[in-house]
Amino acid sequence: MKPFSLEHAIRFSHCDPGGIVYFPHFFEMIYVTVEDWFDRAIEPEFESRLRSRQIGFPTVNTQCAFYRPSRVGDRLSMHLSIARLGRSSVEFVLSGRAGGEERLRARHLIALVSLDTLRAIPIPEELRARMAAYVAGGADAPLARLPAPAPARPARVFPTEYPIRFSHCDPGGIVHFPRFFDMINAAAEDWFGEALGIRFDAMHMGKRLGVPIVDTQCEFYKPCRIGERLVLELSVARLGRASFELTLSGKIDGEERIRARNVRAMMSLETYRAIPIPDDLRELMRPYVAAPAGA
Repeated sequence: MKPFSLEHAIRFSHCDPGGIVYFPHFFEMIYVTVEDWFDRAIEPEFESRLRSRQIGFPTVNTQCAFYRPSRVGDRLSMHLSIARLGRSSVEFVLSGRAGGEERLRARHLIALVSLDTLRAIPIPEELRARMAAYVAGGADAPLARLPAPAPARPARVFPTEYPIRFSHCDPGGIVHFPRFFDMINAAAEDWFGEALGIRFDAMHMGKRLGVPIVDTQCEFYKPCRIGERLVLELSVARLGRASFELTLSGKIDGEERIRARNVRAMMSLETYRAIPIPDDLRELMRPYVAAPAGA
């Protein structure tokens, strides 16, 4: 069977001040593609039927690599297949294509859970049989877990706190997972402005420099609910010539709820080509780099 495909029109509202799609919107498109696959290919109004039985299919782990920017007027076709169909989980591979070229590729893991206990439950055999037609492989190994921070020489950590608001949550009362990526980007923006001394408006609109996401991943351990306050702790895992990797741990009352990483490239917004990280900015970033123990 061919992969399930869904076309998304790139609109003005999807784009950031750099003129390209703001990356959390891609995760919304991933979610819509999965939701429409369930409704069109598996069972109409599937998610509503599950919720009426106190069953959900939350995102457990998601990763996306971005190959080329998308802009207003593009039409992005998302092609979905299943890499792995587990006892209680489904790992999707999604490829986003526009103008005949692949713009992004994602791996997206969801699990069937009881909404009463938030514990995984087996996928019913009838449902599994309908899903099996879309199993196409497409990944050599399962989507990796994000590692816990290794023992390291103390590095400076930048914390930011975000209240979980009504607008972040879905009908189940928990944060809809693409909203976490907006908070993750806000943490990076706050780090640049408050710790490094260069606000995103000055960098993007004044200096015409950007730090777009090249690859990002987030793992979800426990839901976050309205009224809670999420603290995102940011540090630098790697500082390269023209790119850097951030790691973020999201905690509520000291309990880790999410863990994320994102690789960003320093880019000229005039040429949309990678450029070296300026030396003065690199020196400001350096205290946040965690060096291996004993280094």
